[in-house]
Amino acid sequence: MYAPERQQEILRIAQESGRVDVLSLAEEFQVTAETVRRDLKALDRAGLLRRVHGGAIPVGRLGFEPDLAERDAVAADEKDRIARAALAELPADGNVIVDAGTTTARLAAAVPVD
Repeated sequence: MYAPERQQEILRIAQESGRVDVLSLAEEFQVTAETVRRDLKALDRAGLLRRVHGGAIPVGRLGFEPDLAERDAVAADEKDRIARAALAELPADGNVIVDAGTTTARLAAAVPVD
């Protein structure tokens, strides 16, 4: 089996099982562990798998959050409505502590500066 074919199969196995490990793949494909490591490194560089100690996991299983700009754009109108409604509930001469988040950031931006 050629490297591209093996890598395609490694990717399929990783997506089905959620992870792959070097020693199992070496045994399955009857190649050395170093060959599997090179395959995993190539798949990692291509952004298809993420190398972890002893193997790899599919990129989709990492659970990374979208960046702030993406999260801020989701449901922007609703976030603005929530911010306006929350602003109306704030005391005129009081203090408020605002936690992190894209909705609360809109509230913080709407609070008038004296």
